Parts: sequence; structure tokens; C-alpha cells
Amino acid sequence: MMIYLFSIKNKKKMNAKDLCYLRTEVQRLISKHLDKTGKTPSALAKEAGIHPAQLLLFMSGQRGLTDTSLMRLGEVIK
Repeated sequence: MMIYLFSIKNKKKMNAKDLCYLRTEVQRLISKHLDKTGKTPSALAKEAGIHPAQLLLFMSGQRGLTDTSLMRLGEVIK
């Protein structure tokens, strides 16, 4: 089964297998952004309008994030 999700930036098709690594990929993108900008996770969370504890728990693998929170982070990171 093929799930068609497109990245707006590069229009790469994702398949169902890619969803297995979605959390890891998002964590990598957030870490890369934090390293590049020198921001703290709390500062990034506040800028995105989410509670800092949400981001910290997500980054440690203890909790997930809603799609709304992920989109808010994406707007800040882009």
C-alpha cells in the first residue's frame, strides 16, 4: 500500500515505510535546528506556541506531539 504524502519543498513521495521513521526524522530536524541557531528547546517551544514540556518530552521519546504542534514547529524551523 502506498500512502501519498508530499513534502511541499521537494515533492518527494513518502511511502508507508517512511512513517515508521517519522518521529526519528522530526527529532533530527529539531536537533539540527537547535544546534544551528543555538536556541534552547524551551525557547523554540515558546516561539512555536507550544508548552516547553511538550517539546522536551517529545525529544526524549516519552511523548508524542499533535499534528498541530508539529506544524507550529515546522513554521518556526523552516
